Amino acid sequence: MKTVIKNVLLGSVAGLAMVGTAAAADLPVKAKAAEYVKICSTYGAGFYYIPGSDTCLKVGGFVQTDYNYQDYSGTDESFYDDTYFLARGAIRLDARTQTEYGTLRSYIEYRMTYGDDYSGNFGESTTPALDKGYIQFAGFTFGKVQSFFDYYADNNIWGIDSVEITSDENAIVAAYTADFGNGFTATFSIEDDTQRSNGTDFGGLYTETDIPAFIANINYEGEWGGFQVSGMVKALDSDLTGFEVKDNVGWAVLGGVKFNLPSFGDGDTLYIEGTYGKGAAEYTGILGGYSTLGDYSLVDLYLNPLTGEFEASEAWTIAGEFTHYFSSNFYGVVFGNYGEAEVPVSYAGLATPSYNLFTVGASLNWSPVKNLLFVAQYTYGETQYDSPVIDELGNATSSTDNNQVILSVRRSF
Repeated sequence: MKTVIKNVLLGSVAGLAMVGTAAAADLPVKAKAAEYVKICSTYGAGFYYIPGSDTCLKVGGFVQTDYNYQDYSGTDESFYDDTYFLARGAIRLDARTQTEYGTLRSYIEYRMTYGDDYSGNFGESTTPALDKGYIQFAGFTFGKVQSFFDYYADNNIWGIDSVEITSDENAIVAAYTADFGNGFTATFSIEDDTQRSNGTDFGGLYTETDIPAFIANINYEGEWGGFQVSGMVKALDSDLTGFEVKDNVGWAVLGGVKFNLPSFGDGDTLYIEGTYGKGAAEYTGILGGYSTLGDYSLVDLYLNPLTGEFEASEAWTIAGEFTHYFSSNFYGVVFGNYGEAEVPVSYAGLATPSYNLFTVGASLNWSPVKNLLFVAQYTYGETQYDSPVIDELGNATSSTDNNQVILSVRRSF
């Protein structure tokens, strides 16, 4: 009897084992352990390794809303909106890989803007645009980036639709930067001049050349601050049959210096920058304000009706900006510029008169929590013409001015 019971029990155990084995065979294979995101500390905070690669990626951006007020003398109020609103969202992607030649970097900043323009011409509109997109490798830069001619580039002047007081433009470039150590670098850049080609005064015709601009700079960054000296040359071409271009080369120079002023406050800085250009108005900052009437804005080439030749305009500006921190999360900015534009021939009905202008502004900036910023900014600009011009109200005037107020909030991430 005991033998029979023993055989039954052993058979039952064996049967259960077989059932368990069969059941296990029907179960799905256990998934591999998930690949967790790994922090990449090589390039600073916010970078992580893209799973399965040796590339570090940082994702960021911002959302910003601006509330604008403006006022122009010499312009009928029906031609522009007293108030208008803009909203902008931006995505930034920064990918870096370490190679035997140094860091391989690619960067994208894509912006989408919604709202009215200053005159209300476009109504509610959405305008996506690639603000920057470039590759850097072994000292080379290829793509759309801040022009290597620029230095101060209107740092700390706020607003989606704000004034420019000095040279500030993105361009598509092919550039090489040599690092000499101890804070010194030098860059040679070939840049698309399309956004800075400012045409001629002949019948409102704006022309461009197929030859890009050639730019070089020397830059220094140290504990006390830094400086940059830049130069640019480009071809001028009117593309007008039967006319001669007397000044067929445009050029510009820039000198800028930055001072760190910790004795005034932690983070305090002072920028001073001067630019001069011949046949290169867009490189000087003379066109960045809103006080000059559009019909009398400076262009690169003017037709001299006495000689039948195109001659280049000249312009220069000097600009400054001071930032002071009252506390770690509250700071103020004061900025301004003065410039003069010289037209080679001032001929009634044919050319803009020469003029001078100035711009002054200030802002208060408050960050109650990290990555959230509130800004209130006021700007005033005035243009004085060497001879009277006809404003948009049909009146002769020797000066025009503008006021602008921007209230803004930005959340960065």
